[in-house]
Amino acid sequence: MSMTVTRFLAEEAAHRELPMPPWMFGVIALLAFAFLLGLTWSFRGTSQKYAPPTAHSEQHGAPEGDTAHWPEHPGHH
Repeated sequence: MSMTVTRFLAEEAAHRELPMPPWMFGVIALLAFAFLLGLTWSFRGTSQKYAPPTAHSEQHGAPEGDTAHWPEHPGHH
């Protein structure tokens, strides 16, 4: 048993070189997350582009067109 432990500790003590400086791993991770953020951002508003025109009025129970909710509020826009 002690020989196995000694062998394990000896393997752990062997120094392994990284393929690049440690700070480069952080830079690569930041670039990857920035790319993924840009990809996600590019799809904003996509659901509204492909929604049927009546989806908004049916969702709120309003008839077709831009109607007033109450007299003080003449329309949506």
